[in-house]
Amino acid sequence: MQHSLPGACILSSREKSRIGITYPYPVERKVLGMAGATLGPGSERDFERERVPRSSETTSIPAEYWTRAGPVRGPLTRQDVDALATSAQATIAEPVALGLAGFASARFTISTVYAGWFGFSPANLAVVIPVALIFGGVSSFLAGMWAFRRGNALAATTFATFGAFNASWAILEWMMLVGVVPAGINGGHSASVFGVVVLTFSLISLYLGSAALGQNLGLAAVLFTMALTQGLLGVWALIPQISWLRIVGGYCGMVSALLAFSVSAALVINSAHRRELIPIPDPGRRTTSPMA
Repeated sequence: MQHSLPGACILSSREKSRIGITYPYPVERKVLGMAGATLGPGSERDFERERVPRSSETTSIPAEYWTRAGPVRGPLTRQDVDALATSAQATIAEPVALGLAGFASARFTISTVYAGWFGFSPANLAVVIPVALIFGGVSSFLAGMWAFRRGNALAATTFATFGAFNASWAILEWMMLVGVVPAGINGGHSASVFGVVVLTFSLISLYLGSAALGQNLGLAAVLFTMALTQGLLGVWALIPQISWLRIVGGYCGMVSALLAFSVSAALVINSAHRRELIPIPDPGRRTTSPMA
């Protein structure tokens, strides 16, 4: 014997269409099962999945706008993307501090050799290989990968680029020491090729510094001085007879490293104290009045 559930009202698709009932999204209807009870004869047809066309809003052309992570295309609004970016920044530590620390340590040590503090020799450059490969290379590269996850395309590109450059430089110096390639200080085609490589990184530093002007002025200063450093050292590699280019490039590298140390220290100290003890110039920061 079959019974009908009191108060149950089942409308077929045709009946819903006749009285004007529509749904803005797909609906999946399920049987409310009870032992020994059904919803009436012929109601099985109404338990099939019913698909209703979505509203025209979801089929429109997706929005496109730019964020610090890059271009965003899709149905999300800018407010939704900003909320996701804020969540990522709150749950992933700022990788810029680590990236700048590795860059600064490796660059300052290398620059002292280029500036001639202890004499410019392959033996002195060999001492720099471990710190350039591990701290200036691997650590900075990992900081770049974390910056990608945090949604900062500028920091990600910067530290992945310089991490790869420092690691490449360390490997090349080791290859020169073991005689795989001729030493760069002896000139020749290998030195010229190395000079071209350094000049390409000078160009990268230049446009990264231009991008940083809208986000972090401290990072922009690091990148602009690094562009000058690599430009001087790149030209010196092409024309090794002009030794003052190497010396000036070494001192410019020290300035870039000191700037990187200061920005890294400010980020770590401010984060540890959970407030801005050391100001970091940020032209992209939104400031509001206390009365707002």
